Amino acid sequence: RTREPSDLTRASPRPRRARSAPVHAHEPIRRRRRAPRDTPPRIRPPPPPPPRRAVRHRAMASSPDADTTPAEANLSERPPSRRQTLVSALAASVLASASPLASSPALAAEGKRTVLVVGATGATGRLVVDELRRRGDADAAVVAAVRSEEKAKKLGVDKGDVELLPGFDVTMSANVLATAMKSVDAEIVVVCTGFVPGNPFKMAAAARAVDNEGVVHLVDAAKRSGTVKRIVLISSILTDGRAMGAEDSPGFKITNAFGGVLDEKLVGERALIDSGVEYCIVRPAGLRGEPPKTELVVTPGNVMASGEVSRELVARVMAEAAFAPGAAGKIVEIAETGTFAPGYEPAEVSRFVVGDDKTRWFP
Repeated sequence: RTREPSDLTRASPRPRRARSAPVHAHEPIRRRRRAPRDTPPRIRPPPPPPPRRAVRHRAMASSPDADTTPAEANLSERPPSRRQTLVSALAASVLASASPLASSPALAAEGKRTVLVVGATGATGRLVVDELRRRGDADAAVVAAVRSEEKAKKLGVDKGDVELLPGFDVTMSANVLATAMKSVDAEIVVVCTGFVPGNPFKMAAAARAVDNEGVVHLVDAAKRSGTVKRIVLISSILTDGRAMGAEDSPGFKITNAFGGVLDEKLVGERALIDSGVEYCIVRPAGLRGEPPKTELVVTPGNVMASGEVSRELVARVMAEAAFAPGAAGKIVEIAETGTFAPGYEPAEVSRFVVGDDKTRWFP
């Protein structure tokens, strides 16, 4: 039997697409919800602010670049922003790490003069501390100012009766350093700092930060402390090489190639000389780690243009300069006999050979 067209249509009816079905399978059905006309829009209240943590600041601590302390800054009634909160937390962390400078008691015994050695973990600084300790001056106490207490103890800087003043960095502000000096009643400050050559692209900045600005900070701090009476500064021969006409000498060119360190040292020296604080500047020739081999040669400033000297001899002269009355206001240059480059030996060098005669160490 054949079916009529009407029968075929009835046998397989065409499905009707539901109204709610999407045109494409990946397209969701979008429906608009209309708020009632008479209902005002709902406004969510802002979330409550997070609880604020109280940050404690020490009274003495202040940012090197700020005129007010963090504690004074928190007196503002305006709530701090998130950035201010982070800055305050960072400041608290810095102050905590530098707390020995803020809260250290007077470390020196009563009735004794305190000799504060800055840069006491350095190769020369350690020897200066040892020399001062071996002298055994009954009226003097030795305090080693260091950045890292852990490093100082590992190197044995705190042997004997030597006390440590950790967290001390010459790049800090003069106010912070002055408070540290005052906390130990520092009367004599022996500065053994000097930048260590490293990254050639950063040597100039490092030399300026340590040998120039660092010395200026220490000098200003000594003046503000009210306790410091003398500063002994380690420097270098040829620091004033331009004035002595030695800027074309091999020694000046080679040494000053390291970040212009001689020019930076000269700024620090002049700041000390003009400060009004009693001083002695010791300018060693090229430093050697071996014990002394020959006799000590000592000249006034701007005489030596070459030479070498043992660090042990430098430490002895620095320690003597801390106490010797004749060292006040002197600039001395030191080396060992037989170490001068040909053509750069001081004229009549024999008259400057002093050996162990300490009465001739500060001409």
